[in-house]
Amino acid sequence: MAGGFPGPAPRSSAVVRGPDDLTLGTVERIAWGGDRVTLHATALSRVARGREALRALVSDGARVYGLNTGTGFHCSTDLEVTDEAGHAERQRALLLGRAVGGPPYLPAGEARAVLAVRLVNLLSGAAGVTPRLCTFIADRLNDGFTPAIPRTSIGCAGEVIPLAHAFQTLVGVGTLVDGTPAAQGLATRGVRPYEPASKEGIALLAGAPGTVALGIGRLREARMLTQQMLASAACAIDALRAPLDSYDPQVARLAPDPLLAAVLARLGVWLEGSSPDRKRCQAPVSFRVVPQVHTHLERAVARLDEDVRRALASVTDSPAVTDGGVLSTGAFHAVEVAASMDGLTAAYVRAAELAAARLHRLLDHRFSGLADQLTPVAGPRCGLVVVHKRAVGAVHELRRLATPTSVGLVDTSLGQEDALAFGYAAAENLRHAGRLAREVLACELLACRQAWWLRAAGTATGLQPIAHDLSELVPPVDEDRPLGPDITRLITWLERGGTAA
Repeated sequence: MAGGFPGPAPRSSAVVRGPDDLTLGTVERIAWGGDRVTLHATALSRVARGREALRALVSDGARVYGLNTGTGFHCSTDLEVTDEAGHAERQRALLLGRAVGGPPYLPAGEARAVLAVRLVNLLSGAAGVTPRLCTFIADRLNDGFTPAIPRTSIGCAGEVIPLAHAFQTLVGVGTLVDGTPAAQGLATRGVRPYEPASKEGIALLAGAPGTVALGIGRLREARMLTQQMLASAACAIDALRAPLDSYDPQVARLAPDPLLAAVLARLGVWLEGSSPDRKRCQAPVSFRVVPQVHTHLERAVARLDEDVRRALASVTDSPAVTDGGVLSTGAFHAVEVAASMDGLTAAYVRAAELAAARLHRLLDHRFSGLADQLTPVAGPRCGLVVVHKRAVGAVHELRRLATPTSVGLVDTSLGQEDALAFGYAAAENLRHAGRLAREVLACELLACRQAWWLRAAGTATGLQPIAHDLSELVPPVDEDRPLGPDITRLITWLERGGTAA
């Protein structure tokens, strides 16, 4: 289908009676699963009531930002626009003048999520838009009309740059994610460019739908990656033949924590049948603190999930139509979601640091009981020692990503906008951190596969499916060979869900 619609044809329809029906799971299915959006009459009636309330307030002389005032530094300038044609021209211009971004663009699923999350707020009625706009956006989600939305260099108090790119396409300007001009994309679908009514341009630029949508995208990745990180740790524990005391369920009783208990339970399943080295009293700390570090990682994911759900259920429009008035608020400042993504990035870094440390221990005969560098002939052959150096490089890059993006105020708009949340930057850091973390895991898993082969004593019962997959993906390193392709193959396997099934 034209316009870069991701994935298969729509499978089912999400019937939306109000914003509460567009839950996190529903947005996921619409954005990444191709579900259709069906707006129930109840939802459109709520929007119509909000529109009528706005119309009455303006008739009574209310000043509404972006409708009868200037914007940004000129917000106190009153504008005289009396006819619908004038409003349409002005609201259209608001969308065009702020589209200063460029590539790289969001992937199709994330771009669709931006549209879906913006639709959530519009359906609250607080934006004061027409039902026609909501229907137009729902139709574009249904026909795969997916705008090209910048994902970097977003220095706004809100999200006007990416949202201008997202919604200028509705009026036939800009491009779609597959490079198709928006005007052509609309024509292909037999649709005329949208003519915005009063306030609709500023409404499309309001809120923080991008930060929330990107938070949902990063959550999708985190659910799989956190599972893979813990599975890789379990592989290393078994490959080293580490003592198992640190993973005993009683650890959770010493520090009552449901998340810690759940992490220990998963480790228990994987490590069933593991044969520890009875001569060693303790494993290195990077092995013993796996439950604590991965509990912290799970908690960081849970915090992001909580903040995204709360933001999705909140009205982030400014100005927003309320009972008897129009309020300008700071609800677009999605600092909680941005800070949660920063926190998850830091948790990824710590877990990846541990993985690199465990890999180094596996290369050392004093800890593994195997030949140094995991090679049958240490000295003449380098074995896997350079694999660790690649992991070190990835971890070094990861550490730089741990610097929080959600701090650092900068004046913009001649001082009118002097606080920024940098949600897009937080999401981009987290996206990159996930890629680097998988690279470190691939290196650790390669070492585990080699250690199991050298030991020739089998693996823990719970890890046998993973060990089988690894043996199918990469042959043992009996002689030195380029291992870059092996690592790439493992990264691809992880990206497709390896160990997390």
